[in-house]
Amino acid sequence: MEISVELNKESRIAKVVFAKKDDLNFVTTWRRSIADDTNPKRVDAVDFAQLAVSRFVNHSQIEPYAKSIEDIGDYIGYNKKCEVACCVLLKCDWFPDSEVIGISHFRRTWSNRIILDYLAAHPFTIRPPEGYPYEVHGVGTALLYFVCTVAKRYECDVIWGEATQGSCGFYKKALSLASVEDLIYADRSKYLGFIDSMEKDDREGLNSGATSAREEIYAAEVENPPFVGSKTGVFNPARKLAQRFLGLPNHVQRDIVESIGLVRDKDVNLPDDELFKSCFLRATKAGQLSELWRQVESKYPDGEPDTNPFP
Repeated sequence: MEISVELNKESRIAKVVFAKKDDLNFVTTWRRSIADDTNPKRVDAVDFAQLAVSRFVNHSQIEPYAKSIEDIGDYIGYNKKCEVACCVLLKCDWFPDSEVIGISHFRRTWSNRIILDYLAAHPFTIRPPEGYPYEVHGVGTALLYFVCTVAKRYECDVIWGEATQGSCGFYKKALSLASVEDLIYADRSKYLGFIDSMEKDDREGLNSGATSAREEIYAAEVENPPFVGSKTGVFNPARKLAQRFLGLPNHVQRDIVESIGLVRDKDVNLPDDELFKSCFLRATKAGQLSELWRQVESKYPDGEPDTNPFP
């Protein structure tokens, strides 16, 4: 898929491609480009790219990976409950320091949701060194747009992932979310709205003096590098519970929180992300995480409802 980004305020075309094993040396090039630079945003750019590549290399031996958008549909057609992973690169032929300027690792879950595992952009597109002559905007926006189009094509209910301290503002703006802390949670209406805003700009262009939705999102990306993922792979029971809960279909999630008595009358008009956040807070305060774990794990074929990390 070809997607528009900006180089020195001029539109340029970059291409999203599914990664192959021989594409992955770009991380070494990125790391060499920053050398002993300690700027945290440039270091994070390389580190998150490395995590995405490592995930792809290590997991491609044990789970299905799509090699095209159509592959995803073929996996789903064969088994509607399958999980299929994707590792994609944003490539171009006009950026002098690297052909690859962005990477994203994401999965379509058995409950037909998208988990955005990792997203990173070239360190010099995130924060150019002083005097650097190339200013690139929109790498994260382009990768997010691609993930959203995959979700749209396969009618996924939700896109979710783990924002960093710096990226939460970008995802709040791009997906028009009420709030984003460490959790990005965009239901179908939100990610379709993002797609529409990008495509409307492409169709209509800019009016004289007007600021487009794309420009506003690019500005948010400049201030909030679009990294997704976690550098700490240690087991965190609360995080695992949240991830397993979010992996369930929407109606199952509601059945669980209602059966445990976590829903209040005042919650009736809350969006799902706000409702479930409130329910988790109540479960924590009321000492009900153990029961929530049991209920959630019992819904999975590989669940472990009796191996409960909560007292």
